[in-house]
Formats: sequence, C-alpha cells, structure tokens
Amino acid sequence: MKTYLVVILFTLFNIKNFAQLANVDANIKKLNNSQFIIIHGDKPMFEMKSSPALKLKKAGKRAAPKLIAALEDSTKVIMAHLALCHIYFNIATFAGPKEKTINDTTIYYYFLGQQNGEGLIISETKKNGSYKMYIEPENLKTIISFWKKYTSEK
Repeated sequence: MKTYLVVILFTLFNIKNFAQLANVDANIKKLNNSQFIIIHGDKPMFEMKSSPALKLKKAGKRAAPKLIAALEDSTKVIMAHLALCHIYFNIATFAGPKEKTINDTTIYYYFLGQQNGEGLIISETKKNGSYKMYIEPENLKTIISFWKKYTSEK
C-alpha cells in the first residue's frame, strides 16, 4: 500500500513539474522586445507590458535555462534579460541615455541590469519621430556570457 502511495505521489510530482516546464516554454514563446517600452522624457523610464514575463518571474530559477537560450533570439533578448534580472536580483536598474553620433545618426544607449553590475546595453535610434531599439552583437555576447556564468554559480 505504501509503495502505491509513493508511486502515485512521485507521478503527480513529475506531472506537475512537466506542466510547469511546458508553461515556461509557452511563456517564452510569447516574449517580445516590443513589450519593453522606453518612456522618453526628462528622466527616461521603462514600462514592461508583458504578462508572460511576469509568469516567468514567478516560475523562478527553473525558467533560467530557457531564458538564457532566449537571449540568443534578437526579438526576445531584452525581455529575457529583464525576466532574469527580476528572478535573480528582484529588480532591474535602468539608466541613460548616453548619446553618440555616428554618420549624422544619434544613437542613444540605455543600461538595463543590476545596479553596479553587469547589464544589457540597449541601443536606440530615432528616425522620422520613430524610435528603433536594438542590441549590438558585442553587448549580446557579453550578457549571454554573464548569465551563463552567473546562473552556473547559483
């Protein structure tokens, strides 16, 4: 009788874990950088309009490997990084912009990450009144390396 109870509990535990991992996959598929909005003003701020990111935050560290993999996707990198910051640091610091002009184009750089720590540099340009966010390849490599190392130590 005890054996059956142990088998049933073990099976239920595994089904619950499988369902939670499937939920992580579904929420990562729904992540998109467009859910991260920079509010331009005297003191720039950001908004996160992402139910999937909040659900991934609640999933906690078990979502980390899939979020690190999502950093490789240029359409998800900002939201994946933001979710990881909330999981591991409970907050994400946002600072900027620093400006740089290259070939008559002004590039605005924002920092998103851990205060006094490693972070993602979000680059943004403005053309005809519209802003375009992107991540430069060297910044992407740096943040992926950081998260792989940081999560392996935790």
